[in-house]
Amino acid sequence: MILFPAIDLKDGQCVRLQKGEMDAATVFNDDPAAQARDFAAQGFEWLHLVDLNGAIEGRPVNAGAVEAILAASDSELTGIDGVGEARAADIREGLDRLRQVEVFDRYPQV
Repeated sequence: MILFPAIDLKDGQCVRLQKGEMDAATVFNDDPAAQARDFAAQGFEWLHLVDLNGAIEGRPVNAGAVEAILAASDSELTGIDGVGEARAADIREGLDRLRQVEVFDRYPQV
């Protein structure tokens, strides 16, 4: 069995929302890169990222956290959700570990 842990990003932190409410977020880690390293140390080879602020605002908000995760972890990414339509052709340099899913052209700095 392969498990895909998700890192949900809100205001640059790793969170879980209670019943999907942005105002009811529990912070699990203030350092998304450290969370990615922790998942890798536990044996997880894949990550899924969710930009919760981006989902609300319709634009990438947590790009700095995404960059930090990519720099800190060798994990493969299943996707980055939260800010728009997926286009495989938009895979950017530096996101070559992303497989089969969603990269958003709204993350040009990554």
